[in-house]
Amino acid sequence: MKKTAYMLVIAVLVLMAPAFAQGPFNDVPTDHWAYDAVNTLQKDGIVIGYPDGTFGGKRAMSRYEFATAIARILPMLQPDTSSFATKAELAELKNSLPDFNTFATKADVDALKKLVDEFRDELAALGVDVDALKRDVAALCARVDALEAEQKRVRFTGDVNVFGITTSASDGDPIDLDQRNLGAVDAGDVEDGNRNVLLRNIGVVQDFDLTITGRVSQTTTAVATINYGNYLNYLSFVDDYVGGFRPTSNDFNAVPTDPATGGTLADNFFPYYLYINTGLCKGSITVGRFPIQWTPYTLKKIDVDSYTTILKTDDGNYPMDGIKAAYNFGGGVDVAVFAAKNNQNDFLLNGLTGQPTLADANFTTHELGGHSVGGLVAPITQSAGVRATIGTPWKGVLGLTYYQAWSEPLWSASVANDQAQVYGADLNIPIGEFGFVGSWTKSNALANDRVVGAIDVDDDNNAWDGRFSGTFGKLNAAAGYKQIERNFAAAGAWDKIGRWTNPTNVKGPYVDFAYPIARKLKVALNGEFLTVIDNVNIDNAFALRDDDTVTKAEAGLKWGVSKSNSVDLGYQWVQWDPDLAGQDETIESYLTIGWAHQFSANAGMKIGYQYINVNTGIGAVPYGIPAPGTNGDYRGGVAVAQFGVTF
Repeated sequence: MKKTAYMLVIAVLVLMAPAFAQGPFNDVPTDHWAYDAVNTLQKDGIVIGYPDGTFGGKRAMSRYEFATAIARILPMLQPDTSSFATKAELAELKNSLPDFNTFATKADVDALKKLVDEFRDELAALGVDVDALKRDVAALCARVDALEAEQKRVRFTGDVNVFGITTSASDGDPIDLDQRNLGAVDAGDVEDGNRNVLLRNIGVVQDFDLTITGRVSQTTTAVATINYGNYLNYLSFVDDYVGGFRPTSNDFNAVPTDPATGGTLADNFFPYYLYINTGLCKGSITVGRFPIQWTPYTLKKIDVDSYTTILKTDDGNYPMDGIKAAYNFGGGVDVAVFAAKNNQNDFLLNGLTGQPTLADANFTTHELGGHSVGGLVAPITQSAGVRATIGTPWKGVLGLTYYQAWSEPLWSASVANDQAQVYGADLNIPIGEFGFVGSWTKSNALANDRVVGAIDVDDDNNAWDGRFSGTFGKLNAAAGYKQIERNFAAAGAWDKIGRWTNPTNVKGPYVDFAYPIARKLKVALNGEFLTVIDNVNIDNAFALRDDDTVTKAEAGLKWGVSKSNSVDLGYQWVQWDPDLAGQDETIESYLTIGWAHQFSANAGMKIGYQYINVNTGIGAVPYGIPAPGTNGDYRGGVAVAQFGVTF
């Protein structure tokens, strides 16, 4: 950078006394060690030389001439001071560091300070305010010190969340949005019976994520996110649902790997992320346990915890162990690739979950009946893929995705299908205040090459989704149409209808509206009007059949009571309407009320309660509850109080 070169050259000239010229100064050869440095000074008008084109390299530079050169360099420093970070800018460096090659070093600034002290009188004679100059240099030195400290230090950031959760049941055997039992009113078991009353079965969960970021070099950063607490054990898995009751103590169902029994609230340390990222030309390479997600229909982790706000379960990132690389080819073309192991993380049940385990318990529509990518029945142990984004006319973006996933247990057991692939395309085109977003995705289950006669599952496995959106005054509106065939099973998170996560074998339109009724009062509405596509397992009384309808209506109201307080009210209504004679509709409803308070920019709390009411039709029961011919109505509630701090 120019500032650094100027100050280094001037410091050298002060020490050596002779003044070197450089081409086009005629008396300096091009192979001289000072050629490049002095040429820079000359080209920028700092060292001018004599009219005959020489500088007089054999003659010592006078103090006045040197002071003149210093006076010329000083104005050039002022426009570039924006390159040095202010206090606010340093705060922004918390999550990303600039290339420090573009900044002067402390040694450079110290050299400039010495020059100003040495040539104080000569600079004053040239009309320079030396006292003001010394103050500017001192300020510059402080800013460089701050930058160098930021470059060298290891930074610590984190999230701390503590929440209490309790459930109750007033009728039947209710289940919440995350597939957990709220309690059974008629249960003979004492512990289950205690779960019928709110505040009798409180679980207190702590979660602490400490992220350590160390700058290894100018282009390389090491990042580690260490988790401590009992939140991961409380969930048991971060990529799938866990049945049974929530754990409320360390000794309750202390088997965190069995989805039928739940988990334990024991505390433990766990390296959730641990990776090194290094810049490479116009791209970067990441190695270790890193986060990754692409699109909702291709690669995005589902949220298995609907009742709290915690980043690692809300952001949709899968933690993978391996390598990923990204490169910008210019012209709006970006490419990212990855290859990873998916069975190194203790809290990934299926590696890459295509259809959550319990959401479609007894009416699984996929031909293979599994829950991993492609509908495979065993965990995904490794995967690899590529995604490219390409700029299009009208400022649009076209995305192209492909990845393949392998299941080592299925290969070892010579099961008919042991691997799967997902590929697709998505398009996003903004049109002024309007826009279009569309996608097509396909998932295949591939035959095991060790099994004679095994065939690929490559039909009825597409997902189409197209949506137009726009702004009409204060109203934001969107309307779309989706079709998700019964064999589709990518590791995405595309929808949730009541307890049904990632619905398949459905098609139909949907709408979304958002409108600010008043400055502090906003309302959001959305609805889905879906029809079942195919008959599946028609001998199963719980099965979906073609022309059955599933309708979802949802409304949310947010009221900003004050700068620090807000109240939320939400309601979701889901109707399952069978087309077969003799079957009755089932209605799910979820009423949620919450209050949030912000103590400061980094600390807050929220308290919420959800009332769950399900009226089950005789003979047509989603999720396989209850048995045909019986009534499966249930009612219950979930209460949560969460406190969170970031630093």
